[in-house]
Amino acid sequence: MSLATLLACVIASTNVAPLAPAPRASIGSAVEAAVRKSGLPKGTISIVVRDADTGAILASVAPDQPMKPASNMKLFSTGTALLTLGDNFLFRTQLLRSGDRLTVVGDGDPAFGDPDVLSKMSWTAQSGEVQTGLDATALIDIWAEAVRASGMTHIQDLVIDARIFDTVGYQPHWPREQYSNGYCAEVWGLNFHANVVRVIPSPRKGGAPEIASMSPAMPWLVKQNKATSKTGAKDKHTFTVVREPDSNALTLGGNAKEQPRDAAELTVHDSPSLFGEFFASRLARKGITVDRVRNAALDEPAPQGTLVGPMIQTPIATVLKRANTESSNLYAESLCKRAGAARTKTPGSWANGTATMAEAITARLGASALEGFVLDDGSGLSAANRVTARALCDWIVSFANDPVFASAFIESMAEAGKSGTVQKRYKDLAQSEVRVHCKTGYIRGTSCLSGIVIAPNGQRVAFSILGNSLEQADRVARAKSLQDAVVRAIHDALRDANRASANALGG
Repeated sequence: MSLATLLACVIASTNVAPLAPAPRASIGSAVEAAVRKSGLPKGTISIVVRDADTGAILASVAPDQPMKPASNMKLFSTGTALLTLGDNFLFRTQLLRSGDRLTVVGDGDPAFGDPDVLSKMSWTAQSGEVQTGLDATALIDIWAEAVRASGMTHIQDLVIDARIFDTVGYQPHWPREQYSNGYCAEVWGLNFHANVVRVIPSPRKGGAPEIASMSPAMPWLVKQNKATSKTGAKDKHTFTVVREPDSNALTLGGNAKEQPRDAAELTVHDSPSLFGEFFASRLARKGITVDRVRNAALDEPAPQGTLVGPMIQTPIATVLKRANTESSNLYAESLCKRAGAARTKTPGSWANGTATMAEAITARLGASALEGFVLDDGSGLSAANRVTARALCDWIVSFANDPVFASAFIESMAEAGKSGTVQKRYKDLAQSEVRVHCKTGYIRGTSCLSGIVIAPNGQRVAFSILGNSLEQADRVARAKSLQDAVVRAIHDALRDANRASANALGG
């Protein structure tokens, strides 16, 4: 490059106009039109759209009306965890040996043994070969082999220490009739396999089906097999796995017409105790006897000992992303409780976790931001939660402008047309130069969407759209159409402004 050319570039760079504010009029009028078109009754919708660079409100509808946030609550719990624990935090699950005692020390990690996380994990085998994918049983067998390699052949006490959290697995306001569903899994200081069991049946001619696959491998949990194996043309595949709420005794039912690709999934109860049984069974396969399996007592001294096998670590970024991008309730609640434990130095609970969220919101947005709030859990599964669209939008803006946590927070959300809960919903935006990061939310009668739109020229607009009392007919569908219209209005306005600024600068 010649000196003249270099000087021209320097002069041009010093004359670039400052970033223009987001196009207010086009976004505001588009939001007003979308609200009118939705036909939703007054009081069912709350909206705030804010320029993240100037702070200007571009559109608002009942911005301070307390609303159920559904899974938009995860934005508060994940942000609070990030502020409380830090962006370099690692969940650590350890196996310690002290004499003839082994202690598994939980850290509230929701990813420990999660089959979906393990399936994507790269790891190095003893041969030195790098492999991809691992199942939960193989993961624990690595620990069992490490115990054998340490010379242990007999364990007097196998202790499961899950005291980083309290012993309340289910949040009291979660819908009891949904306890068996994976999104309603219990939350413990030692979570394992996402606190679910997965079963694939195989039809057996003339009798009950066999279990073709069970993960984790805990066949002793099946107490009754009432299922059938009818494979006729008119027969349907209706295979089910059920249990009582406070029991892990499984009953197989329905009809196994075929061996399906996807497993029947069911939540489990009291994961720490169940993991103890499972680990003992894997140790037994290595020839190691276990006299007693128990949970650590509340007043028991902190565990001491020598580390056996690998410490299982999960970066907070992984947990944040699964909480927001995949909308995992277990991950969000684990972050909520873990933040509470870190702040209070006592077992994490919904009480101290939501109190930590309230403190973080107050410190970030001011005490008035909590007016009308009810913080009942970290995932939004509880219908008792109440937040405002203004506070949610301001919370997102505060992170967008945070020099330390902006990337970790924004990147934890799903990206329209590309990932998570909005990968299929916004396919037309997948190739856009303007990125939409957002969090969906749905429980009965509630549909929400909050996030931020970012243009290549740096312009950013945050939004929160909360819909409640949508039980009637097609109201949820209309609320989602409204959300889509608002997102596209912001997207298109920033796209057009970005192209205009690019043309003004010569392409």
